[in-house]
Amino acid sequence: MANYCDSTYRITGDASELDALFALMQKLEKEKENGNWVGHIVDALNGSRPEYLYVRGWWDELEREEDCIKFRLESAWEPLHEAWDFICTKFKTLKAYFIGEEPGCEVFLKRDNPEKGWFPDNYYVDACTPDEEYIHEYFTNIDEAFRFIERISATNIITAENVEALNLTWGEENENAYIYLHEFKEV
Repeated sequence: MANYCDSTYRITGDASELDALFALMQKLEKEKENGNWVGHIVDALNGSRPEYLYVRGWWDELEREEDCIKFRLESAWEPLHEAWDFICTKFKTLKAYFIGEEPGCEVFLKRDNPEKGWFPDNYYVDACTPDEEYIHEYFTNIDEAFRFIERISATNIITAENVEALNLTWGEENENAYIYLHEFKEV
Protein backbone atom coordinates (compact mmCIF):
# COMPACT_ATOMS: atom_id res chain seq x y z
CA MET A 1 0.00 0.00 0.00
CA ALA A 2 1.36 3.37 -0.99
CA ASN A 3 1.90 6.37 1.22
CA TYR A 4 -0.02 9.19 -0.40
CA CYS A 5 1.60 12.48 -1.27
CA ASP A 6 -0.59 15.56 -1.24
CA SER A 7 0.48 18.32 -3.63
CA THR A 8 -0.79 21.61 -4.96
CA TYR A 9 0.15 22.46 -8.54
CA ARG A 10 0.06 25.52 -10.74
CA ILE A 11 0.91 25.31 -14.41
CA THR A 12 1.76 28.60 -16.11
CA GLY A 13 2.51 29.67 -19.68
CA ASP A 14 0.78 31.20 -22.71
CA ALA A 15 -2.99 31.43 -22.37
CA SER A 16 -3.67 29.37 -25.51
CA GLU A 17 -1.49 26.50 -24.23
CA LEU A 18 -3.07 26.69 -20.78
CA ASP A 19 -6.49 26.54 -22.41
CA ALA A 20 -5.46 23.50 -24.47
CA LEU A 21 -4.13 21.56 -21.48
CA PHE A 22 -7.11 22.57 -19.34
CA ALA A 23 -9.54 21.43 -22.07
CA LEU A 24 -7.70 18.11 -22.36
CA MET A 25 -7.85 17.55 -18.60
CA GLN A 26 -11.57 18.34 -18.53
CA LYS A 27 -12.19 16.03 -21.50
CA LEU A 28 -10.32 13.16 -19.86
CA GLU A 29 -12.26 13.63 -16.61
CA LYS A 30 -15.51 13.15 -18.56
CA GLU A 31 -14.53 10.47 -21.07
CA LYS A 32 -12.19 8.08 -19.29
CA GLU A 33 -12.69 5.73 -16.38
CA ASN A 34 -10.51 7.23 -13.65
CA GLY A 35 -10.28 10.18 -16.05
CA ASN A 36 -8.24 12.34 -13.73
CA TRP A 37 -5.31 9.90 -13.68
CA VAL A 38 -2.05 11.63 -14.73
CA GLY A 39 -1.15 8.74 -17.05
CA HIS A 40 -4.12 9.60 -19.30
CA ILE A 41 -2.62 13.03 -20.04
CA VAL A 42 0.75 11.51 -20.91
CA ASP A 43 -0.92 8.94 -23.18
CA ALA A 44 -3.04 11.60 -24.90
CA LEU A 45 -0.10 13.92 -25.55
CA ASN A 46 2.57 11.32 -26.32
CA GLY A 47 0.69 8.35 -27.82
CA SER A 48 2.19 6.07 -25.17
CA ARG A 49 3.78 6.29 -21.76
CA PRO A 50 7.59 6.12 -21.51
CA GLU A 51 8.54 3.24 -19.19
CA TYR A 52 10.75 5.44 -17.01
CA LEU A 53 7.95 7.93 -16.29
CA TYR A 54 6.09 7.41 -13.02
CA VAL A 55 2.46 8.61 -13.32
CA ARG A 56 0.64 7.07 -10.33
CA GLY A 57 -1.47 10.04 -9.29
CA TRP A 58 -4.83 11.74 -9.67
CA TRP A 59 -5.70 15.43 -9.90
CA ASP A 60 -8.71 17.05 -8.27
CA GLU A 61 -10.14 20.56 -7.81
CA LEU A 62 -9.12 21.57 -11.34
CA GLU A 63 -9.44 25.33 -11.96
CA ARG A 64 -8.44 27.64 -14.78
CA GLU A 65 -7.28 30.91 -13.27
CA GLU A 66 -6.25 34.00 -15.20
CA ASP A 67 -2.54 33.11 -15.37
CA CYS A 68 -2.46 29.39 -14.61
CA ILE A 69 -4.13 26.02 -14.22
CA LYS A 70 -4.48 25.12 -10.56
CA PHE A 71 -5.22 21.70 -9.06
CA ARG A 72 -4.49 19.37 -6.19
CA LEU A 73 -2.70 16.10 -6.80
CA GLU A 74 -2.82 12.90 -4.79
CA SER A 75 -0.03 10.56 -5.79
CA ALA A 76 1.91 7.60 -4.45
CA TRP A 77 5.06 8.54 -2.53
CA GLU A 78 6.04 11.73 -4.38
CA PRO A 79 4.61 14.81 -6.15
CA LEU A 80 5.12 13.47 -9.75
CA HIS A 81 7.10 16.55 -10.79
CA GLU A 82 8.92 14.57 -13.50
CA ALA A 83 5.60 13.53 -15.08
CA TRP A 84 4.33 17.10 -15.05
CA ASP A 85 7.64 18.35 -16.48
CA PHE A 86 7.20 15.79 -19.28
CA ILE A 87 3.64 16.96 -19.90
CA CYS A 88 4.79 20.58 -20.03
CA THR A 89 7.47 19.73 -22.64
CA LYS A 90 4.65 18.88 -25.04
CA PHE A 91 3.92 22.63 -25.10
CA LYS A 92 6.30 25.49 -25.86
CA THR A 93 5.71 27.69 -22.81
CA LEU A 94 4.19 25.62 -20.01
CA LYS A 95 6.01 25.18 -16.70
CA ALA A 96 4.88 23.35 -13.57
CA TYR A 97 5.22 24.74 -10.03
CA PHE A 98 4.19 22.79 -6.95
CA ILE A 99 4.51 22.02 -3.28
CA GLY A 100 4.08 18.44 -2.10
CA GLU A 101 4.40 16.50 1.10
CA GLU A 102 4.31 12.87 2.07
CA PRO A 103 5.19 12.79 5.79
CA GLY A 104 5.40 8.98 6.11
CA CYS A 105 8.50 8.81 3.92
CA GLU A 106 9.56 12.36 4.83
CA VAL A 107 9.14 13.66 1.29
CA PHE A 108 8.82 17.45 1.25
CA LEU A 109 9.46 18.86 -2.23
CA LYS A 110 8.59 22.03 -4.08
CA ARG A 111 9.25 24.26 -7.03
CA ASP A 112 8.22 27.77 -6.16
CA ASN A 113 7.63 30.81 -8.33
CA PRO A 114 8.86 33.88 -6.40
CA GLU A 115 7.57 36.27 -9.10
CA LYS A 116 4.01 35.11 -8.55
CA GLY A 117 4.42 34.37 -4.84
CA TRP A 118 3.52 30.70 -5.29
CA PHE A 119 4.70 28.22 -2.66
CA PRO A 120 6.97 30.45 -0.58
CA ASP A 121 6.94 28.09 2.42
CA ASN A 122 10.24 26.32 3.09
CA TYR A 123 9.61 24.72 6.49
CA TYR A 124 6.78 22.73 8.06
CA VAL A 125 6.31 22.13 11.79
CA ASP A 126 4.25 19.07 12.66
CA ALA A 127 3.66 18.59 16.38
CA CYS A 128 1.58 16.95 19.03
CA THR A 129 2.34 18.61 22.37
CA PRO A 130 2.55 16.63 25.63
CA ASP A 131 -0.98 17.98 26.26
CA GLU A 132 -1.96 16.31 22.94
CA GLU A 133 -2.62 19.54 21.07
CA TYR A 134 -1.97 18.96 17.36
CA ILE A 135 -0.16 21.78 15.57
CA HIS A 136 0.71 22.16 11.88
CA GLU A 137 2.32 25.37 10.64
CA TYR A 138 4.28 26.49 7.58
CA PHE A 139 7.14 29.01 7.49
CA THR A 140 9.18 30.79 4.84
CA ASN A 141 12.40 30.77 6.87
CA ILE A 142 13.93 28.68 9.62
CA ASP A 143 14.16 31.53 12.15
CA GLU A 144 10.37 31.97 12.01
CA ALA A 145 9.99 28.23 12.60
CA PHE A 146 12.43 28.28 15.54
CA ARG A 147 10.62 31.27 17.14
CA PHE A 148 7.28 29.48 16.74
CA ILE A 149 8.65 26.31 18.37
CA GLU A 150 10.03 28.40 21.22
CA ARG A 151 6.57 29.91 21.81
CA ILE A 152 4.74 26.57 21.89
CA SER A 153 7.39 24.80 23.97
CA ALA A 154 8.86 27.49 26.24
CA THR A 155 12.25 26.13 25.16
CA ASN A 156 15.19 27.99 23.62
CA ILE A 157 15.58 26.76 20.03
CA ILE A 158 18.67 27.76 18.05
CA THR A 159 19.29 24.72 15.82
CA ALA A 160 17.52 21.74 14.29
CA GLU A 161 19.32 19.62 16.88
CA ASN A 162 17.45 21.57 19.58
CA VAL A 163 14.19 20.54 17.90
CA GLU A 164 15.30 16.89 17.88
CA ALA A 165 16.15 17.14 21.60
CA LEU A 166 12.74 18.68 22.29
CA ASN A 167 11.13 15.80 20.40
CA LEU A 168 12.86 13.30 22.72
CA THR A 169 11.89 15.27 25.83
CA TRP A 170 8.25 15.49 24.76
CA GLY A 171 8.25 11.76 23.99
CA GLU A 172 9.37 11.02 27.55
CA GLU A 173 6.55 13.20 28.93
CA ASN A 174 3.87 11.62 26.74
CA GLU A 175 4.44 8.73 24.34
CA ASN A 176 2.04 10.34 21.84
CA ALA A 177 3.89 13.67 21.81
CA TYR A 178 6.27 14.67 19.01
CA ILE A 179 7.62 17.67 17.17
CA TYR A 180 9.18 17.55 13.72
CA LEU A 181 10.65 20.31 11.61
CA HIS A 182 10.68 19.46 7.90
CA GLU A 183 12.40 21.41 5.15
CA PHE A 184 10.96 21.54 1.64
CA LYS A 185 13.65 20.76 -0.92
CA GLU A 186 13.57 22.71 -4.17
CA VAL A 187 13.58 20.56 -7.34
